[in-house]
Amino acid sequence: MNLQAFGKTGWKTSRVSFGAMRVQANQKGVSEALLYALEQGVNFIDTARNYGQSETIVGASLKEWKGEKPFIATKVKPLDVSNWRFYVPIEKQFTRASIIESVETSLCELGVDCLDLVQLHQWYYLWGQSTEWLETLHELKQQGKLRHIGVSAQDHEHDAILKLVDESVVDAVQIYFNAFETRPATSVFPLCEQRQVGTILRCVYDHSGALATGGRRDVLAKDVKLANASPEIVTEYIRRIEALEAAAKEYGVSLAELAIRLPLSIGGVGNIAASMSSPARVDQALAAAEAGSLPEALVERVLRDHVWVKNFYYFSKSTVDGNPAA
Repeated sequence: MNLQAFGKTGWKTSRVSFGAMRVQANQKGVSEALLYALEQGVNFIDTARNYGQSETIVGASLKEWKGEKPFIATKVKPLDVSNWRFYVPIEKQFTRASIIESVETSLCELGVDCLDLVQLHQWYYLWGQSTEWLETLHELKQQGKLRHIGVSAQDHEHDAILKLVDESVVDAVQIYFNAFETRPATSVFPLCEQRQVGTILRCVYDHSGALATGGRRDVLAKDVKLANASPEIVTEYIRRIEALEAAAKEYGVSLAELAIRLPLSIGGVGNIAASMSSPARVDQALAAAEAGSLPEALVERVLRDHVWVKNFYYFSKSTVDGNPAA
């Protein structure tokens, strides 16, 4: 497993990390996929208080792990977990008390004395006018409860964290990135590389996971974020997946392989938090990473022709691409 410096943290981490948003446990409460990933050299885990039982499962799995301790990143749970899109003052989502409570709970659930990275699980540009959140995290850092501070940007709103990066307020940022949302390559990535701020990429297989499983309608129908989508949206989504898959096949690359190799072909990318639900998925992701960068012509084609800004949380039966459906 090739390791790379993660910002200025002093850690060298695997380029592909274990994204634990959809982690699944066996009857013992342990993730076999996570343990397998650790055995294969993955040494970075990304979880969150808001990911259901994720921290509990990760913590139970780490108790079974006998190897070197991995880098553990988690996120502070917002007070209103239903609002991922509309601006509210930061006090509505994160207070001193809620940040402390979330960190303390994460320490307990994960079974560790110190968290390697704690991120706010939401960010709006105007929140940068507040200092309480940062002061609270620095106090917890001084107490030895966390080592590094980060922010997780909302989907398609990566530019909101540019000031934090430019002023080196945070040690790491997490952003939404995949073959349909490649715009961070022109802003976040080069700036993070200049400032030596660690980057974590989520949803490289897209929210639905369709870039790993393919755009079959029966599979997409099971995704909760598509529950309210119109038939037109789903049809358009399948069309775009098929077009992307066709482009990849011209270069002998599968859709799942493209999802992993694309960000590794772009400078400034630190870490890919890939959802790996089974040992087979672990092997698939790591094999893709081992294959290295994509052909430049394919990268250029994806960046130019396949951008599709959408938000699965806000699909409705009356809109297609943000416009009223015919």
